[in-house]
Amino acid sequence: MTARGRALVFGDDTRSFLTIVRSLGRKRIEVHAAPADFTSPALASRYLRALHRLPPYLGDGTDWCEAVAALLRREPFDLVIPCDERSILPFDLHRHRFADLTRVAVPDPTSLEVLFDKAQTRELAALCDVPVAPGRRITAGANGNQLIAEFGLPLVLKPCCSFRLDALHARARVEICEREEALSKALANIADSPTLVEGYFVGQGVGISILASRGRVLQAFQHRRARERGGAGFYRVSQPLAPDLLAAVERMTAAITFTGVAMFEFKMAPPPGGWILLEVNARPWGSMPLAVALGVDFPYRWYQLLVGGEETPSVTYRPGVFGRNLMQDARQILAEARDLRSNPRAMIRRLFAAGSEFGRLLIGREHLDVLVSDDPHPGLLEFHREGGAAASHLLLRAPGSRLLLGQRDRRLVRRIMTGRHRGHATVAMLCQGNVCRSPVAAESLRRHLAGRAPGLTVVSAGMLPREGARSPQAAILAARKLGIDLTTHRSTYLSDESADNAILVVVFDRRNLDDLHARNPALLKKTVMLGSFLDGRGAQCEILDPDGADLATFERTYAAIAVAVQDLAAAIMLHAPE
Repeated sequence: MTARGRALVFGDDTRSFLTIVRSLGRKRIEVHAAPADFTSPALASRYLRALHRLPPYLGDGTDWCEAVAALLRREPFDLVIPCDERSILPFDLHRHRFADLTRVAVPDPTSLEVLFDKAQTRELAALCDVPVAPGRRITAGANGNQLIAEFGLPLVLKPCCSFRLDALHARARVEICEREEALSKALANIADSPTLVEGYFVGQGVGISILASRGRVLQAFQHRRARERGGAGFYRVSQPLAPDLLAAVERMTAAITFTGVAMFEFKMAPPPGGWILLEVNARPWGSMPLAVALGVDFPYRWYQLLVGGEETPSVTYRPGVFGRNLMQDARQILAEARDLRSNPRAMIRRLFAAGSEFGRLLIGREHLDVLVSDDPHPGLLEFHREGGAAASHLLLRAPGSRLLLGQRDRRLVRRIMTGRHRGHATVAMLCQGNVCRSPVAAESLRRHLAGRAPGLTVVSAGMLPREGARSPQAAILAARKLGIDLTTHRSTYLSDESADNAILVVVFDRRNLDDLHARNPALLKKTVMLGSFLDGRGAQCEILDPDGADLATFERTYAAIAVAVQDLAAAIMLHAPE
């Protein structure tokens, strides 16, 4: 069938991203994706036409902007949809660069500034007579005892912004502090980041999702979290719209003349209690699959609004229908069961109750987010991926795993080195942030190979998309004992060019392997784990990240790195061409 339009979606998750891909694809929109994780099950969707590899946003964003602009000139799209802050914030800052190339589905600058900053969202709520939890902004050095006296315990510490443009790799976390000690620790970590403190409101999570045009709500959908743990919920149920909540949403939407999609998150106390607004997600949200499954097609109607200017009429939906993100919800069920280990009967009852919920699938009162009949591959691949990750986790910790992994990695080094031609070649030491492990390992390997492997260069880099970070003080002190100076070291991101040019990539733990695999699965064929060269002189194959630990932990980590590097160097020199 002929495509009715073209859209480029930034993301790769199995919740909002996959829902948008399916929604547009079912309407014969040609959908392309710009993912970060190229192994994501969502990319197996039958509704995806093409994938595009783009660099991460670093520094002033020059490389990212040029790559995106080049793609938009080469592949014209009617609409670009960034699914989360990692792409929304760059598009907001550089929206002028793309104004002549395409439409970008991000809120206007004023709405984005207000709704992406929780403090400003609270101020907007106050102007619109929408209740929020008691709270205020705080800064570094805030007095915990004073906050407890003011708001009581538990206390909630919220970063004003979940992401910062200069640190898009790291999501700032919300901390729920039930005790004074936890509050003191959390306050010590806020540094200079703008932060909110709020009193804890006991209640159940309720969301109202909307599509709005110039401040008018065109469509609304309400859900309640059927299960909630640690502030997150992956099992939810559709509800009739509560008039007071909807009125609050309409007032806030009108106040900033908002256009786009958003989910307003509330907490409702048990009757006869009240309710408060928690925050607003002015972007695609994780619970969107349930709305779409019930005929409230937010993504396609958003596309119609932004591309064609069509303000589609509101539709009704069926309340009392459940939606489940199966893998995430299963983790919550198992966590709840583990909490009841001391009471086996209660644990069995909890598991039985959770299992009985699946009966709703048989009577049409439940939908799964990922596994759907017209596009089953993402759901099936998600099962396969979870099983593979569990098997790999067990394998790395199984008796004899170091011996088997060491044999495999030594064979790989022999094959790479014997097949290498004379001339320049690179070995890349790769850890998460390139501030603790990889710079020490790289310098140690350089020293072992000096004068013994002509043309072989050793570099270090990190998987986190950041550059210029300093090594922590404990790393500097521990490295100094090995004669290595980290005072001038600054982190470097592993570029695609560096990764492709390396003949051998050395990583430290399972997370490094997973991140490398997600970014470029082909790189695994030339990747070894440094800990496999310890020849049984350690408890496991991984050399874990000591970042944030004490000096003694760094010293133990660097001692293991030194031994493993010595054996790796011997394997390289044994097979390196003369």
